[in-house]
Amino acid sequence: MSDELLEELERANRGEAPSPFGKAEFIVQGSPASVQSKKSVRDEYIKSIKEQFSKLQYLLTGEIILNVTWLLPAKQRFETDAKSDIDNCIKPIIDAFTGPDGLFIDDCQLRGLYICWRHIESGNERLIFEFEFQGGQYSLKEELAFVQLDGALCTPVNLNWPSAAKHIWAAMLAANQKSKEILERLGVTYPAVAGFLGGNQPFHRTRVNGFPVLSLCEFASGKLNATKA
Repeated sequence: MSDELLEELERANRGEAPSPFGKAEFIVQGSPASVQSKKSVRDEYIKSIKEQFSKLQYLLTGEIILNVTWLLPAKQRFETDAKSDIDNCIKPIIDAFTGPDGLFIDDCQLRGLYICWRHIESGNERLIFEFEFQGGQYSLKEELAFVQLDGALCTPVNLNWPSAAKHIWAAMLAANQKSKEILERLGVTYPAVAGFLGGNQPFHRTRVNGFPVLSLCEFASGKLNATKA
């Protein structure tokens, strides 16, 4: 194993960066909350998941695949009505992983989602969350903000870039947005031009709640009077 890979793995263990292998696993003990649960129950469940992210200094910014495995005794599943239906517990689970204090920005990043339950003999009920992602597609939480372009489209930016880099990036975004609009009118498909807007993918403003949002001018000038979406 190379020294460079060892260093990347050490950074991942310290929570400074995601795994270079593009995989992460989290285990949450107990039964999942349902969308039909009381708000206090859902909030407590979300808190129990977010506690696992307390040391993470980054957020994933690219597309993600999530596999969820719910381990519990079949007798509890079949002979009681105390357990949530699988489809009812998905939303609280995803909400727990998103936002400024989560693992990724918004559930629009999910390219695939699979959830199942499996029988276990013990009473150690738990959920296993397995994420697959591009290891290099992330941003440090303290550096992440969004620039709002025309309309409601936002693209991630780095607040700690040097002033010259911010000017160049802002000019590129402005030019690329115009090019994107022209190409779309000429019939070029959206997936082919979405990358013109910088970052791994653009986000609608309603999907970046809680994050700093800047105009192009504010980002280029370094003025951080950002609003929270």
